[in-house]
Amino acid sequence: MIQRTLASFSMILRKSFFKNELFKMSILHDRIDFRCVEDKRHSFSVPFKAITHVLICKTPNREIEIDTTEEVIFGNFKSNKSVDRAFRLLESLLKERVSCIEV
Repeated sequence: MIQRTLASFSMILRKSFFKNELFKMSILHDRIDFRCVEDKRHSFSVPFKAITHVLICKTPNREIEIDTTEEVIFGNFKSNKSVDRAFRLLESLLKERVSCIEV
């Protein structure tokens, strides 16, 4: 069954200390899809049940940290508007697993 995307955001994911890649983060009803713009082979999905915590920082860097059962995903949103929308949507879907730091 094809699911409708609830929202999509452009973001930079830190794949390693020296490697940042542009991704499109799409939030669906049961997972988050990360589609690499530069190399489709780097794309991946994270089901909501694997997410243990999401921290969104409403700071000038617009950071997001997604803790999963297997890894930690670090990234930066491209705009302040995206940070606010992503926080509201993820909080409504993941409830107490989402927190926010505001400066």
